[in-house]
Amino acid sequence: MVELDKPGAARLVPLLLCSVLCGAVACGSGARDSDAGKRDSKPDRNVSSAAAAPIDACAMVPAQDIAALLGTTVQGKSTSIRPDMGECTWENRETYESVSLEIGNPGTAPNNTLPPVDPVYGFTPGPDGMRYMGSGQVGFAAGDRSNTVQVAVLRLSAEEANAAAVDLAHKIAPKVPS
Repeated sequence: MVELDKPGAARLVPLLLCSVLCGAVACGSGARDSDAGKRDSKPDRNVSSAAAAPIDACAMVPAQDIAALLGTTVQGKSTSIRPDMGECTWENRETYESVSLEIGNPGTAPNNTLPPVDPVYGFTPGPDGMRYMGSGQVGFAAGDRSNTVQVAVLRLSAEEANAAAVDLAHKIAPKVPS
């Protein structure tokens, strides 16, 4: 036990206390600091680089194609929350018909090939490696991304809606960045 009435021991107590506190602080923050260093040194696929331009999905579909499908000129509304992905919906508010486009995460369709899905979903193969996902909804690979376009127009049969979605996917695919 250290006796505090000795002058030399009294000077050691603050130094000892400081050493213990510094050690505790260093031990408590080490794991997070080393993880942060690892994150900074290796790019994260889910975070876009500052140099990459945000994806404007609304600009990928010609206005005349939307007007032809919805029966009126409609401004697209971006619903995207991430700059490295893009989403847009065009809706005719009088008929509640719509066209939707979603540009997926980078790397979700390597070599522009859609990944396999469980047959329980009931998706069927479409043209050019596309996938029919439901009436008027098509999944397609472009820019090494898995993307979808949906045409929800009541006057169109399921086959017509699928054909319209495939046509839009063909027009959109060259515009999707990798």
